[in-house]
Amino acid sequence: MTMSPSMRRLGNGALITAILMFAGPVLAYAHGRLKSSTPSAGAHLDAVPHEIRLDFSEVPSMAFTKVALFDPTGRPVSLGPLAYPSDSKRSVVVQIRGGLPAGDYTVMWQMAGDDGHVVRDRFRFVIAPGAVGVGVAGGTGDTTSAAHEEEMTDSAHQNPVTLPEGNGFGAESFVYVLIRWGMFVGLLIVIGAVAFRQLVLRFLRRKEEPDSPMLDVAATRAARFGHRAAGALLVLALLRLVAQSVSMHGIRSAFDPGLLGDIVGKTVWGHGWIAQMIGIAIVGFGFHRAKRASDVGSAAHQGWVLATVGVILLAFTPAFAGHAASAPTLLPLTIFADGLHVAGAGGWLGSLLMVLVAGIPAALALPEGERGPMVAELVNAFSPTALMFAGLVGATGVFAAWVHLGSIPAIWQSQYGKTLLVKLAVLSIVALTGAYNWLRVKPTLGQVEGAARVRRSASVELVVGLLVLLVTAILVATPTAMDMQM
Repeated sequence: MTMSPSMRRLGNGALITAILMFAGPVLAYAHGRLKSSTPSAGAHLDAVPHEIRLDFSEVPSMAFTKVALFDPTGRPVSLGPLAYPSDSKRSVVVQIRGGLPAGDYTVMWQMAGDDGHVVRDRFRFVIAPGAVGVGVAGGTGDTTSAAHEEEMTDSAHQNPVTLPEGNGFGAESFVYVLIRWGMFVGLLIVIGAVAFRQLVLRFLRRKEEPDSPMLDVAATRAARFGHRAAGALLVLALLRLVAQSVSMHGIRSAFDPGLLGDIVGKTVWGHGWIAQMIGIAIVGFGFHRAKRASDVGSAAHQGWVLATVGVILLAFTPAFAGHAASAPTLLPLTIFADGLHVAGAGGWLGSLLMVLVAGIPAALALPEGERGPMVAELVNAFSPTALMFAGLVGATGVFAAWVHLGSIPAIWQSQYGKTLLVKLAVLSIVALTGAYNWLRVKPTLGQVEGAARVRRSASVELVVGLLVLLVTAILVATPTAMDMQM
């Protein structure tokens, strides 16, 4: 059975929309932003400032917040250590050491919030001739003294040499989006493999013979796919760490062990990365045990238990590198909802993938008269699982939209809202395809021909689901409406 022209047009439209968003203006946006500064950008001062204050839209991670000041000749000005002011954790202050002559000054800054998204920019201010406290020409000569050079080497916060001026690579960059997309696909597969075995096959086992060889074969196939996905996740997680280091420090310093250690050990993003690596290890070992023994064996059972624990942990790790980690309110609940959202998406689309690549092939290996009925039973066992997880995706998605949008007009007025609308539009195609499978394809099951029909229609559903994950990979690097208001 081929897709109707209308379904084909919908799929093409979703693909074009996702590609346009993937290469379009969304990639120009960063997550946090500088709300104000003292001195302010473009200010003409009649008194020499003694400190620089930067006010951000979210709490900056001090480990990766950097400020540099350059005098009219382009030489770095000596600065004190960065600190949070007493009145706000969303701001940083740095004392200016030494006298400043009149002229045009440049402030360069970089910050990263709890979600690890790096933002950097610069602004200028002018000290007028005759300003109160103005230093003599050359009053900043001590900025290049040997003592100061040693101090700046020890403290990356004040070292302008280690402050990337904008290397064109960040959380919203093309390559970084691809890495996140690959990780989302990997998560979908490992979560789906566990959901398929623990829910779909368990439900089917209650209706069939408990020791049916088809169920053992399907479970083993699912474990093999899950094990491969865990290996891919390991590689992608390492690439993600490198990408994060490049976005924070530039390509020249990206592999510095100390800087990598700071990312992993001193940020919420890094703590989430560690949890992800632990989850991948548990999942990989669990699937390894499960695929090497029969489904009814104790070793396989232990493997599936480990895999289940691992995917629960993995489902909550994306929250620490996304908007949930920097939610302005209800932070624990937002992280919990984000984890449920990931689990729901993996349980829905991931288990559908396992039905196609593990369940149906195992059913079609049965004697000829048993193939069609077994495929029908398999789809019937999958349907309640899909409905449960799809409902979870919808409920947690509404909650996330409420937290991050803040108001209904933000849906169409903010870039985040517009991106979310595209995600919902593509997701609706997935839901429509699932409804089509339920209403038109499922009633025809029972014969081998019905298995071919469900595989074709479900494949369309999965392809569009991959587009949803692509838009999601873009969405997590897009500033929320609440970010822009704060």
